[in-house]
Amino acid sequence: MAKITKERLTIANSPKRRPYAAHFSLVLEKTTKFQIGGECTFLLDRDIVVRVKPTVEDPSSQDPQTWEVFIEGFSTAGQAENEGLKIVLGFLWAAVKGHYAVRLSYKTPLPCEVYLRTERHGLRLSGQATLVVTKGIGNIVAPVNDIAKSNTQIDSKLLLAMELFTSARLETTERSKYLGLVSSLEPLAAQSKYENAQLERLIRDAIATLDKIDIATEQKSSIKGRIESLRQESISSAIRNLVSNLLAGDTNAIETIEEAYRIRSKILHEGSTDADLTEKGQQVEEVVRRIIQKRIEIFSQ
Repeated sequence: MAKITKERLTIANSPKRRPYAAHFSLVLEKTTKFQIGGECTFLLDRDIVVRVKPTVEDPSSQDPQTWEVFIEGFSTAGQAENEGLKIVLGFLWAAVKGHYAVRLSYKTPLPCEVYLRTERHGLRLSGQATLVVTKGIGNIVAPVNDIAKSNTQIDSKLLLAMELFTSARLETTERSKYLGLVSSLEPLAAQSKYENAQLERLIRDAIATLDKIDIATEQKSSIKGRIESLRQESISSAIRNLVSNLLAGDTNAIETIEEAYRIRSKILHEGSTDADLTEKGQQVEEVVRRIIQKRIEIFSQ
């Protein structure tokens, strides 16, 4: 308690030393309720102060709960942005571990906004603010702390994948939920480039031949793009390699994801569905959750 009080007093009483802060918003699914009695402030291992402000403070309310999260007290805007994105990742990681859905709410290019505390009067810290310990908040603090204490630069693709994954269950139909879950893998799958001289000559010859064919410009451009894409592996191959590398030896996980992409293709290109979509969606969710956990472990090293 003494440490967090000292840290908050430093931030509150010395705005010119630490003028920058970061802020983001997230919406929790209706079935998830954390018993937080108003604002909750906690201190992470690296002396980062995080303040959570629920906009709906009645735990019995059936409305989705929105949280405003503030990460307060940095000397530079760059530091505020980097640490703010880590805290965003931490809250998403908490949702993945806790098996509940959240959706980030933002209109800016990045999910967290950096601001000058000296110019946002309503968001200033009070020197008398204290830590509020409430039931359930520990399930969030520990995962957030795991991310915040990492010295690794923020992984934007991992952040996007987790954003897609944690929000998928908030979709209103089974098909949209399924598409969100399956699509959350794509940012994590790096498509390898094929460094092969013979393949490069084949691609150049194919493009040269295409240029001589008398077809519409739009068609020629489309075909050229598909030929040039042969320089790197397909996204389906990249995803298979991702699952194979992170969940080595788990043939069931590979089969689950391969089937998931076949179903996804039918949904998107044929408008069809699957009779067991809910059950298969749960299987995909579990595999993706394990993959995210592996990537988080790598990030946190």
